[in-house]
Amino acid sequence: AVAGTIAAPVAYADGHLGITPYGRVNNAIDISDSGDNNNVDLSGVASRFGFKGAGDIGNGMTAIGRYEFSTVSDKEGTGVGDTRLAYVGLQGGFGTITMGNQWSAYFNTVGTYMSPTYSLGYFLYSSVAGLPFRSSNTIKYANSFGPVNLEADIRLNDSGEGGDVAEKLRGNGYGIAGTVSPTDNITLALAWDQEEPQADETGVVAEDEERFGIAGTFGFGNFGINLGWSSLEQGSASGGNAQEVELLQLYLSAGLGDKTTLLVGFGQADNAVANTEPSSWFLGAYYNMGGGLRLWGETTSVDYDDGGDDVTQTLLGMRIDF
Repeated sequence: AVAGTIAAPVAYADGHLGITPYGRVNNAIDISDSGDNNNVDLSGVASRFGFKGAGDIGNGMTAIGRYEFSTVSDKEGTGVGDTRLAYVGLQGGFGTITMGNQWSAYFNTVGTYMSPTYSLGYFLYSSVAGLPFRSSNTIKYANSFGPVNLEADIRLNDSGEGGDVAEKLRGNGYGIAGTVSPTDNITLALAWDQEEPQADETGVVAEDEERFGIAGTFGFGNFGINLGWSSLEQGSASGGNAQEVELLQLYLSAGLGDKTTLLVGFGQADNAVANTEPSSWFLGAYYNMGGGLRLWGETTSVDYDDGGDDVTQTLLGMRIDF
């Protein structure tokens, strides 16, 4: 039964609902060097398994839903881990409305250009600048108008859920974002988000946060440029002394033939909260072997200007999508 389910989409008796299973196994040799610590491991890198479904309900409308889970792929374990995505929604001429745990409007626009890597390039974007990937307890609206794509989300999260590394939006809040593509090789993105964090497990309530970002991608032939700037301001909404984290990231990509892509990146953060200015270099290479299989490598170095140990990490991976 399991084999049959994985082999093909499922159509239920009413003839409308189709369910498609999908997944990714992504494992890599992980080499890290920080101060006196040198480690070599085999690590799972965002492996996942999920189901997505869509059903025609008439009048030009479609019911949609998705479940996606992180999976353990480098060792024995429970197999299925954290919920990555879980939402239900309705799609039609009015756009798309979804409810649940899903990609934030901020990441779907600005974030995709500031953090385009498999794994290592997200450090400044997420850990230092506090910028989001997914968001819990979210209602989102999305629509397209010719070359313009708009997204808006509202988070109803009094309980402050969402402590995953990919989630920086843990309280009530809302955001609006969009992209415009005036030509086939140019896309510009803007995103704004306001958050009111709730008390964490210790009962401490963080300052309100406001995020703003602008990014773009520019392609010419087999080459591309991703450039983005974003700021996180803490304390302004509650009347305290505002502290700001600013981040600038640049990525250059080059396609070598039909199967190989090279990616070089640089990022610089100005963290007024921690009074540091860390910077990071990134290099990635990706080779598509066909049949869903890809070989890839990523390496990054993080330089701390406050005297902390610099970090270098390299991943040499093999990934299959099905």
